[in-house]
Amino acid sequence: MDHQSFDSLTCLAAEGISHRRSLLMLGAAGIAAAFAAPFTADAKHKGAKKKHKKKCPPAPDLCAPQVGPCTDLLTIACNGDPSCQDSLACCSELSTCDFSGFFACLIKSQLN
Repeated sequence: MDHQSFDSLTCLAAEGISHRRSLLMLGAAGIAAAFAAPFTADAKHKGAKKKHKKKCPPAPDLCAPQVGPCTDLLTIACNGDPSCQDSLACCSELSTCDFSGFFACLIKSQLN
């Protein structure tokens, strides 16, 4: 291959791509490479103390205190009726926050 055939081959290959387009592609490749790497600039903390997160205190049990008022309310509502005394046992379901179990027990005790 002589230098004239190589020049003509190069000119034919370069006809499809303009200088502007090749520069745009080169710039786009540079920008893509810049954004592909994560930004890892960390500030230096000289003498700064680390703040420790405070642990949350355990949440108070909100369901267990409902057993007493439930028992008092059902005792007043039963008014000494012996068939109603079975529903008093249903208040213990509230101590574990099992409200669906409480209502199921209450309905079951009323049907019996």
